[in-house]
Amino acid sequence: MTSPAATPVPAPVAVRLGDAGAPRTACVLGPVMARWDQGAFFEPVAGALLSSGHRVTVYDTLSLLCEGDDLAALADRWADVLRAEEPDLLAGNALGGAVVQHLLDQPWTHRADVVLLSAPTVADGPLDATLERVAAAVASHGTAAALDLLHEVVRGPAAPSPAPGGPRHPDEDPLHGRRLAAGLRLLHRVDARRRVEAFPGGLLHVYGTESKLVRHHHLATGPGHTRVGVPGAGMRPHADQPGVTRQAVAAFLEAQRTKRIHEK
Repeated sequence: MTSPAATPVPAPVAVRLGDAGAPRTACVLGPVMARWDQGAFFEPVAGALLSSGHRVTVYDTLSLLCEGDDLAALADRWADVLRAEEPDLLAGNALGGAVVQHLLDQPWTHRADVVLLSAPTVADGPLDATLERVAAAVASHGTAAALDLLHEVVRGPAAPSPAPGGPRHPDEDPLHGRRLAAGLRLLHRVDARRRVEAFPGGLLHVYGTESKLVRHHHLATGPGHTRVGVPGAGMRPHADQPGVTRQAVAAFLEAQRTKRIHEK
């Protein structure tokens, strides 16, 4: 009798930046993307990490997603990957940042600095409802329409809306739609407040003050943690105001470096 084939274990998809011999290691988890962008989303702030002596690995967070996963299951899978990297810095954008926060009660994370870009610690009814509206649009209107809707809720105040009836680039690959819908639904009722508030290391939240999704009240902090609101930015402060965002990250990393020197 032939045994059923085991479900293959997914492998992490990533790009590596910087000098492989750099003294510090940074691991970055990306946001929900219908299609992985090879880490391009992180380019506006990657320089702050590279110039502070980090070699950077940017991961596609959804590359480890299995059917039926909730956020806890996905985070546990990432824990096995990231623990082996012994990161000095953990960073995450949106969903990637929610995964990072879910790991902060694990002792191996306590040696790392943490940088979070528009990463919700806790969801509320309006956030859940908006994300579900986009996720449900994949089935009801198609992936391209869902991506248009997502653009509307993540774009910054200066970004133009798509012209009604204007040209569109259809994206009806079933895999892309499944990634988008499943990824957004992972954030439903997320709540990592206890883990974040008790995290003993340095932690920086960066968010756009004009965001229609993740806002100040979705972010928790503990003693010594910092929140920086970026004026004129929406859900993607690193894209809307890259200079301000990069400066906030660089200042945090320099403060953490100085603190380590004084603790020696």
